[in-house]
Amino acid sequence: MPSHLLDAFGQIEVETSPAPSVYGSGEAYPDFWEGMDFAIGVVGQAAGRTACTAELGMIMQTRKTAGAVLRGDLRFVEPGGGVTQRPMRIVDTLDHKTFVAEFEDPDDRAFQGLSGAFLFADELPVGMAIQSPDGSQRMSFIRIEELGFATRRWLAGRARAVTSAATETVAQPEEGQHELRLLDYQTQALTPDASPENLATRSGPYRFEFTGRTTLVFGVGDGEAVGVSRVRIRSQADAAKPLAIRVMIDPSAAGGNPQRFDRGEMTPTGSFDSGKKSERFARRVIVTIDSVQGSGPVQIDSVEVY
Repeated sequence: MPSHLLDAFGQIEVETSPAPSVYGSGEAYPDFWEGMDFAIGVVGQAAGRTACTAELGMIMQTRKTAGAVLRGDLRFVEPGGGVTQRPMRIVDTLDHKTFVAEFEDPDDRAFQGLSGAFLFADELPVGMAIQSPDGSQRMSFIRIEELGFATRRWLAGRARAVTSAATETVAQPEEGQHELRLLDYQTQALTPDASPENLATRSGPYRFEFTGRTTLVFGVGDGEAVGVSRVRIRSQADAAKPLAIRVMIDPSAAGGNPQRFDRGEMTPTGSFDSGKKSERFARRVIVTIDSVQGSGPVQIDSVEVY
């Protein structure tokens, strides 16, 4: 997707089309050189396996590139879920990274929401739309071979990062991060040095065998309710990770008034992030893991509350 579509936290939600729709959430990474309007999203398994039939090879191995074809069809999904296509012709091949195409119908115009649509020729993608340079009939595209190269390199780099990352002995809190106290948990740690208390003290991971719903209760603030606007959970090791996660907050002194804060899925790369929400007061943050991805012991490296 174009990186200019992302918010400050890179959180995304996906709905597949056509019906029946499947939903998923995830995180996107604009980890590319300056000026490249491109990001790669990692989507939770709910939307990733049931309705997505295209393969990565379609991007990496297509022979339909700008310069080899003169026209194609711009395909995009309308808000109602229908797929629409508009014929376009390539009018300027620019450089090896981008090109410009123009709508063939003089009544067609570029509009907000077309960013990320793909130009196809003979059922193969040629490029991704990123902007309309004149705000009317023409649109700029990133060439498909450039996207394939960037995707290949990004995947290789992420694989190395996940398998070689080392956990620090004590992580330093970020600005605005609340101190945590572990108040309660349900599932015993595999070993004493991998206990859930590590998540409160930022001194290491929590490892456990998942046999059913797992809940962790953290206290925030020093007895008084504090503002909570974001919760982030990470699992960076080469191990099984949480999948479906629910986060509740409780502002009551006695601890009997849990309220929904966020729910979603951890990405396959090990990140769950609520993004920044309207601040709500809480004395407790309750994290519930309903399912996991991968096999074997589950590892959580950090729980961060802001």
